[in-house]
Amino acid sequence: MHSPEIAEENEVLSALRLGRKEISHGIEKEIDELHKLSPVKRGLEFATLFLLYGTGVFLLTYPGGILPLSVCGIVCMGLAFNMLGILIHEGLHGLLAKRSWLNHCMSFLVGIPFLGSPTAYQVTHANHHFELGRKLDYGTYRQHIRKPAFVWIVYFVQLFLGTFLYILLIPPLAFRTASVRSRLVIIAEFCVLFTIAVFLFRALSPETLLLYWFYPLVVCSFLTNIRGLASHALNDVENLYLSSRTIKSSKWVSWLFMHENYHLEHHVFPSAPSYNLGKIHELIWDRLPEGLYSRSYSGFLFGFLRAASRNDLNPLGIVRPGHEGDV
Repeated sequence: MHSPEIAEENEVLSALRLGRKEISHGIEKEIDELHKLSPVKRGLEFATLFLLYGTGVFLLTYPGGILPLSVCGIVCMGLAFNMLGILIHEGLHGLLAKRSWLNHCMSFLVGIPFLGSPTAYQVTHANHHFELGRKLDYGTYRQHIRKPAFVWIVYFVQLFLGTFLYILLIPPLAFRTASVRSRLVIIAEFCVLFTIAVFLFRALSPETLLLYWFYPLVVCSFLTNIRGLASHALNDVENLYLSSRTIKSSKWVSWLFMHENYHLEHHVFPSAPSYNLGKIHELIWDRLPEGLYSRSYSGFLFGFLRAASRNDLNPLGIVRPGHEGDV
């Protein structure tokens, strides 16, 4: 069931990585080391995920039904779902396991709570990387929408509803460009997902589904929407280094987002596992000619709202890391 696009993507991504001579010259060995997969680190991420969800279940079922504990429980489960969403993304780049069939199976399993086909997601995500800012890229919007006011409307729709809309829109968008084989795989994946969903909706009560699935999914969507908006909103898709943004943030937030806050580094080296993006940031940041940067997600959101009040779509947070006095 492994999508052929994954192997093709990895080959192209490797070529792109080797082509970043202006920032990787002299540190090629260090960069290559940070592209190696670590089953131990990935295993710890899965252990953390299960611990978070288990803690959430414990707090939600604590005797007495104490409301603050129940809310904390739902948040914990939402954080676990947030990690699942990022692990799906890792699977799209072939970074969950060295064997392609195992990587695809793991991508499918972590995507079950989102009722998402990893093959459909992979097709659209490959377009996002290779067609960045072009017709087939639906991760950025300005190439599809000409009027600035409408771009801002879409940005705010993403902020509040982005995750749910992506879940609905990814399958039809993927079908438009997927190969015949990939389309068949997508159909097969959705057949399995439909069967699982029917079984669970019949076996579990509406209250159970709301508490242990839907409410945590809402928490996850809030985090995912902020992370996605900060990654690419108010950028310049014609310039690789201004096409995505690094959010430095705190160690806690970086852990929460599994280091995907280093999204500029991800687009420069997209075949590096997320747990190494922080180290890649330390290696290359001062070598970048320019980049988009924010000190925190809250800082980005304040800047985003100020730009919205001015109807300003210029890149937000341009820095020149190698220049004295800049970040």
